[in-house]
Amino acid sequence: MNTAETQLLTLPKGHALAVKRFDRIGQRRLHVLSARVALHAAGEGMGYPELSQILRRLGHPDRVRAQQQELFRRMVFNILIDNTDDHEKNHALIRGNDGFYDLSPAFDVVASVQGLGYQQMRVGAKGHEASMANALSEARAFGLTGALARQTVIEIAGQVAQWKTVFTDLNVRDADIELLAQYLDGAYLTQQRRLF
Repeated sequence: MNTAETQLLTLPKGHALAVKRFDRIGQRRLHVLSARVALHAAGEGMGYPELSQILRRLGHPDRVRAQQQELFRRMVFNILIDNTDDHEKNHALIRGNDGFYDLSPAFDVVASVQGLGYQQMRVGAKGHEASMANALSEARAFGLTGALARQTVIEIAGQVAQWKTVFTDLNVRDADIELLAQYLDGAYLTQQRRLF
């Protein structure tokens, strides 16, 4: 996934995460629309499939399919890491010099550690339900065949299954890993990863 550039800063009392602005090139400000603004202006509901169709309308014809697939990957990843703060203001579109829009780099992607079982944006035929079956239910809206969508889920599930090793290698505190494990390795999300 294309993610925003970040840097961990050590402060006198703790840490902070700095996120490089993606709406600037030097001193020039880029035109950015939140998914909320784009969906509302189009009279669409607040959902991933709807945002994918906005990309189809506003994106460059040569990049639309890749952008839609990127959005699908983000949706699946958000479900599998329990990021339920994936509302329409945490997705954005950037207007390029060619006049077409692309997804901004992913930002504010954090495990919510709540185990709510639903996403803020609509996922598929079962509304906001955070399940792989629901994510796959409207794969065509993302320009994906059923087979390609399933392969994407398999890839992401395999990567997410390695989260504990990655976090350990990054020196995440044991207490934080234990807290995350209650959700990321809990029965529901483990089942979602193993379905594929």
